[in-house]
Amino acid sequence: MIRHDLSALLASTALAVAVTCAVPGVTLAHDHAVKRGRLVFADHEKPVVRVLDLDSGEITHSFEMPKANPVFATAEDRRHVVIKTGDDAGTVRILDNGLTFESHGDHEDVDKGEVKLLDLTFKGDRPAHVVSENGWLAIFYDGLRPWEAKSNAKAYVMPLEGLGAAKPEVTEWKGPAPQHGIAIPLGQEQWIISVTKPAYAKGDNQKVSSRPDGYEILDRSKNWARIASFNDTSDPTKSCKEFHGHASLANTHVFGCNQTIAGDERGDGGLLVIAKAADGTWGSRKIAYPDGRRSSTIKAVADGQYMVANYGLKSPYDAFLRIDPKATALSEADVFAVPGGQATCQYEVSPDAKRVINLTPDGVLRVYDIAPAWKEVATFNAVGNFDCAYGATTPVPSLAIVGDSAFVSDPENGRIREFHLNTLKQGLDIPVDGKPANLAGGGNAG
Repeated sequence: MIRHDLSALLASTALAVAVTCAVPGVTLAHDHAVKRGRLVFADHEKPVVRVLDLDSGEITHSFEMPKANPVFATAEDRRHVVIKTGDDAGTVRILDNGLTFESHGDHEDVDKGEVKLLDLTFKGDRPAHVVSENGWLAIFYDGLRPWEAKSNAKAYVMPLEGLGAAKPEVTEWKGPAPQHGIAIPLGQEQWIISVTKPAYAKGDNQKVSSRPDGYEILDRSKNWARIASFNDTSDPTKSCKEFHGHASLANTHVFGCNQTIAGDERGDGGLLVIAKAADGTWGSRKIAYPDGRRSSTIKAVADGQYMVANYGLKSPYDAFLRIDPKATALSEADVFAVPGGQATCQYEVSPDAKRVINLTPDGVLRVYDIAPAWKEVATFNAVGNFDCAYGATTPVPSLAIVGDSAFVSDPENGRIREFHLNTLKQGLDIPVDGKPANLAGGGNAG
């Protein structure tokens, strides 16, 4: 185990920051300096979104928002950042961070173009899941609860290419009723879209959850015609009761379903897998949970073997679940309890898909190997203790992955700190004005 105390590193870190900020890039084995890019972050108290240049250490852009600390989701191109502003109108904006990427095998070149807040503006009731895959972006609005007011779910879907055009292509899917749902682009105009529960849509039982039980595959080019349905609650392999959590690898989609509940129709007990068969048709199957718990958040990165989910019976979840979407079963070996009984809180999968980076409420940043066996390989005393419960009113640090580094915001001390995932050492420690909170990561909206 490697443990670094930040107070012991301030002197050496200050020197590292000075050198990094003075030099426009770091020269590696190849013959040119590699730019590091930019980090987008919000403020806990001020209604503003700022852009930090990771090569100079300077704040280069600032954009006013309706409310403080908006929520971010980064598109798969790592260039467009979806901003859920948090205002009463459900306004969603898109920031173009100006970055483009070109892979050269042993490294990736980053080109810095213009940073701008796009003219695109979306409004609606309760913006929720944002998904970006296969060159598309989807912004899902849940709608109001049926007993509150009349309001249906909807989704705005758009190709990433051309978002900055004068008239970008945007299509609206209109749902028949509200739901805490999701729209997932499959490519070739096909979409997985969740289905509202009839009992929830009816609205006369406030104990019915807004979370869906199943999905349909729809064709946008054919007026959203249904291609396949996985919404049969009588068949566990064709439904996902009380859905929450989704990730995909190679267009194989995994959904987190409810735990097993004996004698309760809401019980499920596994993960739903939707994938395309060799004959081109879409099919589904179930992977059972290894015990009586469930997942509600699932993450993955391209080319990885495993997805990683939080795992528990109720919030706060205190374990992780390793998921091989090709597996027929999961075992206790796939489960990893967060050290010290801490909640999973915030986590990301490293770009090489080999590690999980986890910021826990005790302020410790933990790094785990996923395979061949779960193993904690490093810890950093990154920030002070904090409350990571949903709706916490106190400042909450944020975790984001950019390149091969994890960045953690420290709102109480006005700093953004970097931790290298390859060397397992601390990098930049940058003071910023205000209380930096939510960070926009390097890709994979959710």
